[in-house]
Amino acid sequence: MSGLTSRLPRWRGRRSAAEPATGPAAPGPARDPRGPRTVLDEFGAASGPGGASGFLLRSSADRRTSVRELARSLRVERERPVVIVDVTPDAAGNLGEELGGLLARLRDEHRSAARLVMSGAAARKPDGQLPLAQRLADAWDFEIEAPDAAAVLVPGGGLYVTEPASPAGGWWRFAPGAEPVALGARIPAPRWQRALARVPLGELGDHTVRQIPAGLLLHPTGAAAPRPGDLAFALAVHPDRLTVLVNGADSRNDLAEDLATLLARLPAELRDRVRLAPGAGHDLLPVAQRVADLLGTEVEVCTGLPLSVPNPSGGTHQEQVRLVSAEGESTWPALLAAVSCAPAETGAEAETAAPRPVQWLLPDAVAGPDPEPAVGRLPGGSYVVAVRAGLWVGATPDPPAAVRDRPAEARAVRIEVADTDGDGQARGALLKALAALLPELDAQVREHAEIASPAGAGAETVDALRRFAVRNALMFAAPPTRSAAAAAATPAPVPAASIPAAPAPPTSAAVPRTATPPPAQATAQAATQAAGPAPAPASRPATSSGHTGPPSSPAPKAGPLPQAPEPRTAPQAASAPSTPASPTNPNPAPAPAPASAPAPRAPEPPVRVAAAPSRPPTAPAPAPTGLSSGADRAAFRELAASVWEEHTGPVNRALVQLPALRGPKEEQARIDLVAVHLYLTAAPDGRFGALALASDAASGGGGLAPYAACLASGLRRLPALRGTLLRAVPGPGIADDAVPGTVLRCDAPLDVVHLEQKGAPAPPDGHVRYVIRPVTARRTSVLAAPGDSGATALFAAGTEFSVLARHEASEEAPARVLLAEIPGGTRQFRSPSDEAVARLDEAARRDGGATAARWPGRCTGHFPCPT
Repeated sequence: MSGLTSRLPRWRGRRSAAEPATGPAAPGPARDPRGPRTVLDEFGAASGPGGASGFLLRSSADRRTSVRELARSLRVERERPVVIVDVTPDAAGNLGEELGGLLARLRDEHRSAARLVMSGAAARKPDGQLPLAQRLADAWDFEIEAPDAAAVLVPGGGLYVTEPASPAGGWWRFAPGAEPVALGARIPAPRWQRALARVPLGELGDHTVRQIPAGLLLHPTGAAAPRPGDLAFALAVHPDRLTVLVNGADSRNDLAEDLATLLARLPAELRDRVRLAPGAGHDLLPVAQRVADLLGTEVEVCTGLPLSVPNPSGGTHQEQVRLVSAEGESTWPALLAAVSCAPAETGAEAETAAPRPVQWLLPDAVAGPDPEPAVGRLPGGSYVVAVRAGLWVGATPDPPAAVRDRPAEARAVRIEVADTDGDGQARGALLKALAALLPELDAQVREHAEIASPAGAGAETVDALRRFAVRNALMFAAPPTRSAAAAAATPAPVPAASIPAAPAPPTSAAVPRTATPPPAQATAQAATQAAGPAPAPASRPATSSGHTGPPSSPAPKAGPLPQAPEPRTAPQAASAPSTPASPTNPNPAPAPAPASAPAPRAPEPPVRVAAAPSRPPTAPAPAPTGLSSGADRAAFRELAASVWEEHTGPVNRALVQLPALRGPKEEQARIDLVAVHLYLTAAPDGRFGALALASDAASGGGGLAPYAACLASGLRRLPALRGTLLRAVPGPGIADDAVPGTVLRCDAPLDVVHLEQKGAPAPPDGHVRYVIRPVTARRTSVLAAPGDSGATALFAAGTEFSVLARHEASEEAPARVLLAEIPGGTRQFRSPSDEAVARLDEAARRDGGATAARWPGRCTGHFPCPT
């Protein structure tokens, strides 16, 4: 990159303000005969001297860069425009000229400063050379803000430096001839940022304290640090409130002690602004109450995660507390969003006060002023009360304690009606009021709503509520049995788990197209690994060597911008399964673009992954779930002893590249991941392929059962993904049994292609496209075999799919079957909306284009048979 030095003197005056460096990419040939070059795009609300806009420097070869989409959510200021550098090394030959021309244009437009989003631009060099941002500021008499390490885009349009080079660093402001000023890790800076720098980080009892964009994370010691794709990075950054995300162990006493110690460490100006948020989908209220008792002060706790969602009235995003499942599914906005726990009074007969509502969401349809917090009046005089689990409707504003204290479930919004003791007229009045309220509820609340029978309700009440559920498109929760009611009174603690983690940053960027619009703007990488630091401009002398500023930091490696995932929106009600012991990623970062590879092998024979015959001689073995046991792993090592060494090397490299895969017990993870790598490199009809696993399961589970158990456990350790997945089935026609409403189940892992992945292959002509909206599919790129495009994914054995629609081939489009995965444990599957199905069909029609890779043979074959 030393060649950039000779180009720098030509920056000044290279273009005038009337001649922008490069306009937005115009349609044209895909390849530049000169090779990739740096080009300039403009984004923002308006362009031109009078508008607020931002600028993106990118490679001409990356015409579909995701960064352009991500940049639109940045807060753009007229006097401090954002300049994002997303240039690969092969396109950096003219980076210096383009960046210099842009700075000249901004100076001529009388802009006062620029925010340079370029990883490491504020870092001092090991050889004592000034940071690039300082050299630019001195050369152009222009204020420059830049990060000293990699930066990410956070919900709401802010920027955050994940690993600052110094405690007070992250972002720095450079003025010509002046010392740099530390701005902190977040831009724009929340009011609590400066005080947060005084909080000690690191181990605290059995837990570890780390910084995240929204504030602090408390998680079990030994768990992987959060990455930009994790839910920890998806929380909204509140300008006034410090959020402490708690992802603790199931030893609640230890968690409460450590959390109380953390809050006691906070400076006084922070302590009154703290709110707790539950990580990993567990109920944090009992812990918060214990913390309040230990500290002797009120403690606020959110029902779900505070996420940034689009404002329905337009403009900027708004914060909303949403329920998020253990898999990272963002489902419905909490109606009782936050409560405050008061410390228990002292004395022999003292009782702990009920949590006090501090934030709630009730529709505007409630009449009159709220008589109490989180309480409204309905036409006819009935009361509606926001509770943690959903809503309660009754003749008084006081729900029973069992209803008030019930924890929320990401699976469903629970609506309960007061027991009227068989009074049909009173019950009818309540249901009439509820029917008028339902259309006023948030769309996501309505989609996940279920009506529940009161405990001990008579048959007439149950029948009336069941009919009401059907007429009003609600789910129906049957009244609990006596044993179930007793169990509900004392909910079991949820097992601890790490917040889902993203894979290591890839070398390309893409924005996955989602099946449904996400309710929360997820974190996304916005700091760019540029082609290398630009040398100091020759037109201005460097300042003295005694210049102080950010500490030295190695220049980041070259490479384009990675994209991190979003919390997914579950289109159906799913009961929360057991928490995976290893990190998962709900909407993963894309894998690298496919490199040139040897000629693909001949297509593998079609794979049939079918359910067992209707009358098998031996009962089929259930699909393995959960983590493998010690006996499973020992038996699998013996089973695969002859090929073990050829798979441990790739797995060890993957564990180095992505430490989050290790989990708390690395050797167990290594064995499980060897099973995954063995499957991915095995021929579908080989000893360890899909056909062998399906046959073994159909016979009741025999010789391959330990392998199947480790394979299922290993898949749980891989990041999940969202988007559109496809399997090609030899045509030309669609199977007669693939009709809407049919449930298909795979008895072995099912290989599919991620259509939104950059460079994804195109399905073969004449094949039927089985297009899937996933929930639990796993990204396999980190363990992909040589020559794999990196766009493949895998469903675990036992996964079920609901057929949404089927379309025979026509002149305009190929034959296609549209499916949605049914999450395990779902009591009642809710089909996606018509709009979501239409988007799925649109994705099914698309071709891969001329640059698409060859379709992998293992993703071709028969689809699972109906259950």
